[in-house]
Amino acid sequence: MDAQSHADGGPLISLICSTIGRPEALRRLLTSVAAAELADRVEFILVDQSRTQSCAALLTEFGLPGPHRVTTSGPGVSTGRNAGTPLAGAPVVAYPDDNCWYPRDTFRSVIDLLERRLDLSGVTGMQVTEAGVPSMLRWLPDATTVTRRNFLRTSVSSTIFLRRDALPSLTPFDEGVGVGSPGRRGAGEESDLLLRLIAAGRTVEYQPQIRVFQDDDRDQMTPAYIEKMSKYGVGQGYLWRRHELPVSGLVYYSARKIAGAGLRAARGQRLHARADLAFVRGQVAGFLGVDG
Repeated sequence: MDAQSHADGGPLISLICSTIGRPEALRRLLTSVAAAELADRVEFILVDQSRTQSCAALLTEFGLPGPHRVTTSGPGVSTGRNAGTPLAGAPVVAYPDDNCWYPRDTFRSVIDLLERRLDLSGVTGMQVTEAGVPSMLRWLPDATTVTRRNFLRTSVSSTIFLRRDALPSLTPFDEGVGVGSPGRRGAGEESDLLLRLIAAGRTVEYQPQIRVFQDDDRDQMTPAYIEKMSKYGVGQGYLWRRHELPVSGLVYYSARKIAGAGLRAARGQRLHARADLAFVRGQVAGFLGVDG
């Protein structure tokens, strides 16, 4: 941990949040930051990409205990995060979605771990719903090192906390990947960053007792979710191609989705089944490089 940040009472964590304008979701996130342990040592950097700048206005008026900054950027979550990262003043950075929120002890748990473990370049936690149910992923139950084999079960954007000096650059995200990016690679920007850190010899540890709240969007199934899953699949297939991950792993994840689609269809969950198959088609397109 940066000794100067401790000595001068400066921020210990910079949260860099890119949004297209969802003020009600952002209000919940800000409320959780304000109520957290170490709240006065948390810097909040908002990249508001909306025309109305409604989230920027909310942050300015909110009155967080710690410092905040506001900027804007072109479209895409990776573009937004790249615009916000150079503004970060803390030794640890994180990239919350605007619709996640934090338990009171998350920041202190992250800082305590990174102070004890100087060998770590970062830590990831588990994402759960407010009821404590694991959200989005099939999370591993026990602490472990994040690897090329397990990254899909140990990390999502909002649960990753990295030392700023471990980042490959001050614009660490591939702007061709992620929600809002050009083309169809609609997810995987955080995994791409983690895989590049691992390739560079960095160590990131998964600690499931560190929690971040986020609703599971699979619980609100709509036809638009099918297209979203298609883009997510493209992003995953692209990761496999770019990082030369074992093809057997991609086959395994695809087979699980196909089997799940069959079960969902049999139960009458047709939208879920279509979303699973759209994800698989996206995986194949991304892996073959025909993702547009």
